[in-house]
Amino acid sequence: MSSKNDQTPYCTQPVVELRLVAGSYSYGIRAPRAKGVVPPVSFNESGFPTLAACLLHVGRGLGSDFPRIYVRLHGACVGEQEIFDLRFDPERVAQALVENYRAVQAAAQGEPAVS
Repeated sequence: MSSKNDQTPYCTQPVVELRLVAGSYSYGIRAPRAKGVVPPVSFNESGFPTLAACLLHVGRGLGSDFPRIYVRLHGACVGEQEIFDLRFDPERVAQALVENYRAVQAAAQGEPAVS
């Protein structure tokens, strides 16, 4: 991020919202603005048979524009991912995101996280 006196342009990092809807995965992209303003989803895509296929599509679409992306799965924040990993190892990323989601859900219910 840059300060008012810095010549570096302000850079935002997009958020991808992933959901399982009617048996297939979908995603939407949000592009947060300065000062934490989060606009509505600006791009939607659906019909992916697996979470990994959905992530691969996200990675291919954003690969040259951003190095990293924030990820939400079923409405829960599950971390930040390298676009490179979405493109070249989507199965591993999908597994990690599901594990993070389960840990977030367990913590919300007051249960200890299981590794």
